[in-house]
Amino acid sequence: MRRTSSLLLAFLTATVALVAGSGTVAHAAQATVKMTFNAAPEPVVKGATVTLSGRVWVGATGNRAKVSFYFRKSGTAAFTYKGFTTATNAGNFTRRYVADTTGTWKAVFAGTAARKNAARLDAVQVVQRRSKEIATWSGDSVSWVSPTVKVPTEDFKAIVTWDCADPESASLYLTWEGKTNGYEYVGAEKQSGTLTLNGHEGARFGFFNISTASNCTWKLRVFSGITTVQV
Repeated sequence: MRRTSSLLLAFLTATVALVAGSGTVAHAAQATVKMTFNAAPEPVVKGATVTLSGRVWVGATGNRAKVSFYFRKSGTAAFTYKGFTTATNAGNFTRRYVADTTGTWKAVFAGTAARKNAARLDAVQVVQRRSKEIATWSGDSVSWVSPTVKVPTEDFKAIVTWDCADPESASLYLTWEGKTNGYEYVGAEKQSGTLTLNGHEGARFGFFNISTASNCTWKLRVFSGITTVQV
């Protein structure tokens, strides 16, 4: 009797273990995702198109998925969501934006139950072309002559602003005198304002002259050529 009971107990224990084991579901590990990302061209001119492209994949096919894009302005800490695109079956993705300021783009694949998430960063320098400032002066002299100026290009732009204390006796005249050729001027009879002298005579060396009424202050800025600055 004792032997029969022992055999029965062993049988029941084995059966319970078998039933319990059959209810366990094995979960496949998430696949590691490969990802590439590029923001181009770099540097890019402000207002031009910057293209975000790359690939997110595990195998040759079956990689269609959402890829989200974020941007962080240079000098700041937080990323801002900018939109998304859908990768192709091969995993390739592309999205275009207008370049506005220097910073870092981020492409993000959020992951799925079967695939791990992935993200990549790429910095882009955004630049702007501006007139190059070659000289600046300010003063209150009623008759002022600048030092000799070398103009690096054929054309230049001189901008003068002024303000006079007496509205009844107020004026400013700005003159450019080239050493070999060129004589150009602008002027106005009013208490304050801004004048622009666009020089086209081609004299590479010369000087500026400012004549004003008494009790006037002025500032002169001279530009020639183009410079590229980061924005």
